[in-house]
Amino acid sequence: MARSEPTPFDFKPGRILAGKYVVAEFLGGGWEGEAYLVHERTTGFPRVAKFYYPERNEKGKSLKEYVKRLEKLSDLGCVIRYMHSDTIRWAGQKLDFMVSTRAPGKQLSYYMKKRGALSALEALQIVEQIAVGLEAIHAQGLYHGDVHEDNVMVRRNGIHHEVQFLDFINLGPTTRERKRDDIYDMLMLLRDMTGGKKRYAKQPELIKHLVKGGRRDLVYKEFPTAHRVRQFLNSREAPDFV
Repeated sequence: MARSEPTPFDFKPGRILAGKYVVAEFLGGGWEGEAYLVHERTTGFPRVAKFYYPERNEKGKSLKEYVKRLEKLSDLGCVIRYMHSDTIRWAGQKLDFMVSTRAPGKQLSYYMKKRGALSALEALQIVEQIAVGLEAIHAQGLYHGDVHEDNVMVRRNGIHHEVQFLDFINLGPTTRERKRDDIYDMLMLLRDMTGGKKRYAKQPELIKHLVKGGRRDLVYKEFPTAHRVRQFLNSREAPDFV
């Protein structure tokens, strides 16, 4: 029986793993495991290594499902590239991990912590790019399952933003509801980027129209797809936010 709260790995910077990688920093954790920025010992190149909690990766199932997703989405620019998988021994157990390319830029959470709140324009530009990525993922018959600030990498390119997803989670078969949950999580991320619940009342009408007070039913009704969000953002019906 799986434990409700797995023991954190807590790999410290400088630790050598599998004889090949040096831990640089902890990137974030989720239901399945923890992600770390690591560097190859031989080349120094940065990579992302995701380590799976043994009790949530029975017979390597979670890792295999994740790799299948990355391989299916390998042609999309918004998805990191799978490199290989490996194992180490940890606390007397076999620990599976997979290594992927490092997405350019920084985690969205980095900008949110550094600046407190993003401007409405910048947040909307980032959300539009997240929507572009989700639309492409959904078109492949898949979903993300864990859209939040630690799983979105952002790189500024002039006045534009490039977005890549750092992690996915397997919650079961793809359904319309799981795709809609991606959209809902994306729009709640918009609220969080612009200052969270405390600042929501003072946000421009455009942001309020998208977030809808956090009402899941209202978001589902008007924005059931990522395409609908993008369509709305580029339409005349969108309220002015200046």
